Amino acid sequence: MPATIALLSGAPGSGKSTLARALAAELGWPRVHRDELYAGLMAGGAMSRDEVVPHGIRLFWTATAGYAAAGCSVIADATLYRDQSEADVREFLAPVGVVRNVHCRSDVAYERFVARGHDDAMNARVAGNLPLVAEPVDLGAPVLEVDTTDGYDPVLADVIAWVTGPPAR
Repeated sequence: MPATIALLSGAPGSGKSTLARALAAELGWPRVHRDELYAGLMAGGAMSRDEVVPHGIRLFWTATAGYAAAGCSVIADATLYRDQSEADVREFLAPVGVVRNVHCRSDVAYERFVARGHDDAMNARVAGNLPLVAEPVDLGAPVLEVDTTDGYDPVLADVIAWVTGPPAR
């Protein structure tokens, strides 16, 4: 049976990382978090965030695919961008596992992001990208929408059942 790749997507501040941590804790699956990869690359080298992005993106897809190719189900957490991420999912993930997109949304996502204390340039970048990330990207995979505004709707147990259940037909 192929590995399951639970791809947690959504806008910055939508709750995807919090939900990804909860899923990884409950399921015992490894978690690949693109923002942590960026931070590690920046801390371990002399690159700026803009220089790190292409390396972090490649590392995210290859690490996620590596787990799945080894038969290990995995939680993968990243903002996905319309007209960019679709090709990466098809190239890296579809050949090695069953992709399930858990798309997080919240009416307060942008406010949560701003509250983290980013500079004005980063806040403006995120605001400008919202049309590319707020809705689920067409990955050719089943999608479960989760509202994270106040807890999880559907509840965590139902998200787990969907992620671990039989493949959609």
